[in-house]
Amino acid sequence: MVKKYILNILLFNIFSINVYAMSFKNSIELYGDIFQFLPAFVGVYSLAREDYIGLGYLAISTSGTLATTFAIKYSFVAISKKHQNSASISRRPNNGAYDGFPSGHTSSAFVAAGFAQKRYGSNVGVPISILATFVGASRVIAEKHTIAQVLAGAIIGYIFGYFITEKLEYNLSISLALDSNNFHNKNIYKLNFSYRF
Repeated sequence: MVKKYILNILLFNIFSINVYAMSFKNSIELYGDIFQFLPAFVGVYSLAREDYIGLGYLAISTSGTLATTFAIKYSFVAISKKHQNSASISRRPNNGAYDGFPSGHTSSAFVAAGFAQKRYGSNVGVPISILATFVGASRVIAEKHTIAQVLAGAIIGYIFGYFITEKLEYNLSISLALDSNNFHNKNIYKLNFSYRF
């Protein structure tokens, strides 16, 4: 019960920011700035489910994603100092800096999407993937990244999140069955419990 209250308070604080006072472009950029932290939000979900092993997978995949993203990003920065034409894919559309490939906001958001899809299935993974997609779109709309930079970040993040994580297996299975064979003119009901060790 306490976990649900914490989750509700967290979500309320995120959405209580006064975006009406900002321009559309600035509010879209703010969305991307906030939801780049989707791994933290999904981590809270994992804690609420008491899925500590999943939280470990999320931490490892997020660390790997960010390390890879920033290694690539700053490799292009180093290349651009001597050969700007070779690093043109990493040039940001708004200020010309060469630290735009891949998008860090997008890779961070998509690691949460890949993790949620693999660990918890489509019921959690699809909504998180939609939120992550909006993060990528916000980076393009705010002119912080090109589409190629955002796609690269999405691919890196999703691959790390999906392939490092193991699917959550539910050990307890409950099923109710109605047997059509009558036993002395009475229906037979079966309730099966199974637990995997």
